[in-house]
Amino acid sequence: MIRRARILVAFAIALGIPVLAEAGNPSANPWEPYEFLLGEWTISATAGGSPVATAQFRWGPSRSYIWFAGSLVLDGVERPHFEGLLVWNGVQHHLDMLLSMDLERGLVQEQGFLHAEPDGTVVREITATYSEGARPIGGPPAGRAGATARFRQTFRPYGPNHVMTSVLRQTEKGWTATFPGSDRLVMTRKDKG
Repeated sequence: MIRRARILVAFAIALGIPVLAEAGNPSANPWEPYEFLLGEWTISATAGGSPVATAQFRWGPSRSYIWFAGSLVLDGVERPHFEGLLVWNGVQHHLDMLLSMDLERGLVQEQGFLHAEPDGTVVREITATYSEGARPIGGPPAGRAGATARFRQTFRPYGPNHVMTSVLRQTEKGWTATFPGSDRLVMTRKDKG
């Protein structure tokens, strides 16, 4: 069996086919710090009330990436807000992120990464990029050169079916709530079964 595996690897190398390298610790699971996020969630103010958003995290084929999508809830109706991928970066040891924020025209994107803190909090560091004419939060439409803005979201597990989250944006005065109450939100698992 080992001889056959070596022959297959040698054959793949000779043909220029990429070969999957074994991690230094085959039992290590780089995805583990992020797995608590997998599932479908409603997002509400910690004080209660109707959901303001929803989020979905699900595996790509063979657990090769995480698909991430979010919707805003406006007048009780879910309206798609973004979707994209979270991919393991084995050099930086975090998840690289690329999301489309404008699902109608594709003129706004978010890129950045997610990393896990020692206390289990996952932090999403974000740079939003706005094409000409797209409107950043709290600003005028972007000019010919486009525009960027910085955001940060945290996820902290709170029991098996809840996650505390905050969504902040960087301003001249520092980090502030992206929208009223976004610094104190709770995610509640929809798919408890």
